Amino acid sequence: MGSLIVVTVPHNTGKCCIKLLTGKAEAYYRFSQLHISIYFAKVALRLEPNNLDCIRKIIPPLQKLGLNYTQESIHWSKKYLELGQKPIDKIVGNHYLLEALLTSYGSWEKSVQAYQEHKLFLSNLVANKRESESLIQILPVGSFLLYMEDNPGENRLIRNGLAALCQQLVWKEFPENINIYQQRFNTPRPALSQRPLRIGYVSECFISHSVGFLAWWLLKYHDRQQFDVRLYSLRERIYDPLQQAYKDEFGDRFYQECLSMVKMADKINEDEIDILVDLDSLTSYGNCAILALKPAPIQVSWLGYDATGFPTVDYFIADNYVLPESAQDYYIEKIWRLPENYIGIDGFAVGTPTINRESLDIPNDGIIYFSSQIGLKRNPHNIRLQMQIIKQVPNSYFLLKSFRSNHEDLQNFIAPLAEAEGLDLKCFRFLPTAPTEMEHRANLAIADIVLDTYPYNGATTTLETLWMGVPIVTRVGEQFAARNSYTMMMNVGVTEGIAWSDEEYVEWGVKLGKDEKLRQEIVWKLRKSRQTSPLWNGQKFAREMENAYQQMWQKYEERCTGL
Repeated sequence: MGSLIVVTVPHNTGKCCIKLLTGKAEAYYRFSQLHISIYFAKVALRLEPNNLDCIRKIIPPLQKLGLNYTQESIHWSKKYLELGQKPIDKIVGNHYLLEALLTSYGSWEKSVQAYQEHKLFLSNLVANKRESESLIQILPVGSFLLYMEDNPGENRLIRNGLAALCQQLVWKEFPENINIYQQRFNTPRPALSQRPLRIGYVSECFISHSVGFLAWWLLKYHDRQQFDVRLYSLRERIYDPLQQAYKDEFGDRFYQECLSMVKMADKINEDEIDILVDLDSLTSYGNCAILALKPAPIQVSWLGYDATGFPTVDYFIADNYVLPESAQDYYIEKIWRLPENYIGIDGFAVGTPTINRESLDIPNDGIIYFSSQIGLKRNPHNIRLQMQIIKQVPNSYFLLKSFRSNHEDLQNFIAPLAEAEGLDLKCFRFLPTAPTEMEHRANLAIADIVLDTYPYNGATTTLETLWMGVPIVTRVGEQFAARNSYTMMMNVGVTEGIAWSDEEYVEWGVKLGKDEKLRQEIVWKLRKSRQTSPLWNGQKFAREMENAYQQMWQKYEERCTGL
């Protein structure tokens, strides 16, 4: 057996090596090479075992891998919290821990504890208005304020305050870039009668992802004579069919290079973008960094989780249902309400189902309830309400499927809740992830009723449910994330299943389970809506968005000229 050779690395050399290795890790992460990204981050960590930056490079790719990597993600999240002493370290560490626990259906009590600590540190940071270079780390933090509670009057103000602090720091860090952007804004642009309005879309999700799919119809149907559309992709995924479709559709207007966020902002400014549209919101560090820099005179958020809260963002696209009238009180962005719906697509491709009643051992006269969501959206309270529905409907079954999680973890999470509610696990079916999205949609057809989550509703999953003609029960709240299903149902002309309280949620669930005639009426409405609803008309939606952009630009020009 050979002897162990110990190499001592000089301090300065070690720092340089760590920077090089973590840079490699970041680059591979952006190219979706997650295992290689983790490898480089771990090599860097060997040089300095307690380096928080190295650990920060390990956790996100682990969480994207999901399934068999959640326990390792929990381990590193706890390690981060153990080592980090600053308030920002606690915010970041609890953010990582929350995602790991919720995705893997870990202890709910520990999740609540981590959330309370996470929110407390965020609140204190905003209240004290302390600027620190470390703020750059938490540009996109705040998504768990949506998952854990429906309290926008309080939580939006926390996110707005955090975004303002981060934006101030970004402007102090990059004054020369900001100055160059501002100089362009002060230079008059030719009138739209002489040129097309130039729209830029920035996203990590021009890939096989919900955002990439939902945005496709708007981008495809843009009038290229009146609008010069540019796409700025922050992530490359090799052999991804949807990303390739974007590249084919937009050619040299699809810009993708592994640049820093500042250089990408510079590129957006050099391209003289009039209106920059953010598609990712708090899901993307890169999008948040670019928005904070403000490389375009008008900046807009659409899709994503919710608005980012940055003072540099002018508008947040919504409609008359997805946000209540009072919402402007707690948004710093101007809410731009489209006349009908904030999303419009042409529909979904559907494959061949991989499940049936026989394979699931469910009788032909059984009533099937279905819930297909990520672990982040599930919580014991909502699940108990769903179980109350199952308990009151004879011969009913509950199909549960979770993305990015092991279905055995979901079963272990459900079992004690079912026992407490007096439900036999025999009425549950825990489904693995379908091989493809098209097969997932086909499998939805087995359901009689889909039960939505709260306080974070389905979005793409709700669209898929409605397209497949399946009735849905949703609980409407106050925040954007708690009103997605509501606006989609209103736009297909279905009010049956819309609940404004926990009691109504259970009542609608039971009623739809027992009333076959009512279910058939809803199915008929949904099928008819494919030909009549604005929700299923991507071309019409594109015209409404274009009209909004033109109005935004007109208002901007009026402000610039003092009219």
